[in-house]
Amino acid sequence: MNYIHDFFSSTIQLNIFWVIVITLLYIVIHNYRHKYFNRFLDIYLNYIPVLTHEFGHILFNKLSNGKAKDLVIVASPSERAATSQQGYAITQSKSRTGQAITTFGGYIMPPLMLFIGVAAIKSTYPSLFIAAYLVIFIYFVILTSRKLLPTLIIIGLIILLYTLFHNENPLMMTYVVTFTYHFIIGVLLGEVLQSSWTIGRLTFSSHSVTWDGSTLKALTHIPTAIFSLIWICINLFVVYLLITNYLVN
Repeated sequence: MNYIHDFFSSTIQLNIFWVIVITLLYIVIHNYRHKYFNRFLDIYLNYIPVLTHEFGHILFNKLSNGKAKDLVIVASPSERAATSQQGYAITQSKSRTGQAITTFGGYIMPPLMLFIGVAAIKSTYPSLFIAAYLVIFIYFVILTSRKLLPTLIIIGLIILLYTLFHNENPLMMTYVVTFTYHFIIGVLLGEVLQSSWTIGRLTFSSHSVTWDGSTLKALTHIPTAIFSLIWICINLFVVYLLITNYLVN
């Protein structure tokens, strides 16, 4: 029990240099994901951002009194290439308004979690941020129709946590928590920046592309650019907070 308390009471000093390194690595790998080895690295690096995005659909669906049926992260490079999908959530909404809220929530979740992660650093219990992701992941494992890889990840996490608690090594636990925190913040920041570019590109694309923005336009008859502007403004605001807290100061 003492080590569980140590986990939740761990304090973390955010090293913005390592966050930027992870962020740049995320963006570079994603933009060169069509190269053979990068296809696998891209899946590894954006597993959490994709989970966060799709969980955003689920969460906003629940908030609008809907029902979640499935949540899938596509972990096969060939399937991603064939379908152009990184993941998807299957939900049931009771109205067009509920469906619009569900669709809107996807791009809201990554900057929201990045904001929570940065804010948690300054709190007494930053490890609650990691615990929140553990809860999200457990929910994902329960809901998803593709349980093999998530189950293997859960088993790996259980073995890791058992080893940390069994060996009674607080220093190692601090290292694991710190690395995990920097990794999550780094890939979320990478996703926020990358998605801002993607949103802009899709909004002004000359080709007809089905994505969250076009779906919202069909549901609400509000121009896609309005939703895109909201998403990008939220992204830039969170990035601004990160810069002013850890770079300017």
